[in-house]
Amino acid sequence: MSIRRCLFALLLPFFASAHAWADPLYTFDFLPAGFAPSALNNAGQIVGTYGGAAAILSGGTITSLGSVLPDSYGLAINNHGDIAGAQNSPYNGSAFAYVGGSVVPVAASLPDMYAYSNARGINDAGMVAGNAQPDIGEAQRGFLVDSGGIHLIGTFGGDWSYAAAINASGTVAGTATLASSTFDPDRHAYLYQGGTMLDLGTLGGLRSEAYDVNDAGLAVGWSETDVVLDNGALTRPFAYRDGHMVDLGSLGGNWGYARALNNAGLIVGASDLITDVGWGYHAFIYLDGHMVDLNTLVTGANGWEIIDATDINDAGRILGRACRLGTCADVRLDLVSAVPEPATWAMLAAGLALLAWRARWRRVKPALMLGVSLAVAAPAVLADPLYTATFLPENFTAYGIGNDGSVVGSGINLDNQQRAFVWLDGTTTFLPTLGGPSAWATATNGGAVVGASLSGDFTRGFIYRNGDIRSTGTLYGGESIAYGINAAGQVVGDSTDASGNSRAFLYSGGTLTDIGTLGGTDARARGINGAGMIVGGSQPGPGFPDDGAHAFLYHDGTMQDLGTLGGGFSWAEAVNDAGQVAGYSLIGAAAVWHPFLYSGGVMHDLGSFGGDFGEAHAINAAGMVVGYSSFVGDGFSHAFVYADGSLVDLNNVTDGLGIQVLMDAVGINDAGQIVANSCNDFGYCAPVLLTPVPEPAAAFLLLAGIPVLLWRRKN
Repeated sequence: MSIRRCLFALLLPFFASAHAWADPLYTFDFLPAGFAPSALNNAGQIVGTYGGAAAILSGGTITSLGSVLPDSYGLAINNHGDIAGAQNSPYNGSAFAYVGGSVVPVAASLPDMYAYSNARGINDAGMVAGNAQPDIGEAQRGFLVDSGGIHLIGTFGGDWSYAAAINASGTVAGTATLASSTFDPDRHAYLYQGGTMLDLGTLGGLRSEAYDVNDAGLAVGWSETDVVLDNGALTRPFAYRDGHMVDLGSLGGNWGYARALNNAGLIVGASDLITDVGWGYHAFIYLDGHMVDLNTLVTGANGWEIIDATDINDAGRILGRACRLGTCADVRLDLVSAVPEPATWAMLAAGLALLAWRARWRRVKPALMLGVSLAVAAPAVLADPLYTATFLPENFTAYGIGNDGSVVGSGINLDNQQRAFVWLDGTTTFLPTLGGPSAWATATNGGAVVGASLSGDFTRGFIYRNGDIRSTGTLYGGESIAYGINAAGQVVGDSTDASGNSRAFLYSGGTLTDIGTLGGTDARARGINGAGMIVGGSQPGPGFPDDGAHAFLYHDGTMQDLGTLGGGFSWAEAVNDAGQVAGYSLIGAAAVWHPFLYSGGVMHDLGSFGGDFGEAHAINAAGMVVGYSSFVGDGFSHAFVYADGSLVDLNNVTDGLGIQVLMDAVGINDAGQIVANSCNDFGYCAPVLLTPVPEPAAAFLLLAGIPVLLWRRKN
């Protein structure tokens, strides 16, 4: 019998029962608003946090433990419904277990030196795995609590270890550091059993981490490989079994991680994607050599993309995270009745292989159909101003953008040194320094870049042009930093004097000039426009004895106090050629500050997203302002764009973000391109270039041109 016939014979009975995989495998349901999930058990109970306390979601009902565990976080759950977590903080709190209706103060059994702790796993025998952190002295240690007491988990010669999960037999999976002097230490995934640590190694790189382990001892996580990219080593999700770490591959991108697995060996996680408009994450499901995008197996998503899968139980139910146009929510994926029971995972593997083949085939279909779809959808999608996202490398921080779309900031090079960079059209250029080991760039204009670099024992402002870097010098022998540059090459910044006060400077024609203050001893310049108008902040002098800095506008030798929004502090960050100024100010006696736009002699409060603080960082020729604003109840911020009287959350109007959150917009050019810094819940941070999509009129032109293309193709 041929291989093709053998495969057909294997799949035929399964196709008959599952409608030949024409139907989706999973249904898509949102979790209740306000419930933050952490894990689920085989009964489908989900532990998490709700209303400021650990809680269990079961059958649509949320049971809060706030009465016995106030200010707590539910982090793990076993098949009896017992949970583990931490009070006060999920990271540096006080570990607990809740077993049979009673609170077990796990933290109290730790040695006295460990002031902070959390519990990350609990098995059906009541054994708990977690982490303990001292006030001072040695770093964090993973721990196991069993009938024999507390067992601290060691390292592989480094400073810390971390426990992530525990299986039925008490095997703990986690991460431990090696002897390393870098800020991002070398570390390996481990399995801990009976007092012995097993080093799981890596996929060829320096670092790996384990996130979960099933009852058969199969561990999953992520590892660096020996492939080095511009932004660091390529990373891959892994599975470890019988002494071997296996690379699970990707969904087409450069990195991913396996978050969880069940006892059938089904693995879930996330992998990044490379697309024409940047990249994002998609959740994956993996079994027996086949990784499949979960989005291809789901019904009822209605445009939501599943971008991460965080847990899976033995019944195949999955916890995940889904996003649509920057708005994200926690979801649960349930198997539909047409798919096999958990005992028939072998046939599921065959189906996944078929789906993977179909996905590859779909990717090579003619691009013309994609163009048609975009053109037809454009009039509806572009009802609001939208942006596409292009991601810069990890471990970079952006500070500015030029009118040519070049982004500048600070990044880690291959030698693990902090250097100023210029990024343009996917190419990163690290700039030289003034002799020291580190530098950062703050602004760019017409191909020239300014910033600061270590030079010996001092920091000096620099200007970089045509491959040459030069120091701006210093006003009074102290340190200096350059923050802004105009088209004429005039540079502004600040420099310290012998007393440690900062003074604003203008660097023009090779000469450094102190532009004075508003009457106090301190002033700092941040931006300059084409007419030589300079903005920044200065101490206002004796007339305002209780105030901090006031925003200023300097022109033709005169420094003007722009005032405040009612509080005792304001600061100007940027100015356009029309003389409009963007910055931020306290709005009253309380510690609440808002972004402002100063235009026509008036400082306008741009409002907020409801929180206590926000700042404007840049403005373009059209008067569009960007920055960040916080939300009610916490310090988490979102990047904004302000135009035509509206403060808009950029996360809500940007496509392709995945699970990344735009935290702060730091620059905008005259073409409307915005650069922002982003992070996700797993600590991955990277700058993002936001490019406006075509206006609706352009989309209609594209639509009108498609019949011509089709006619030409036919003839």
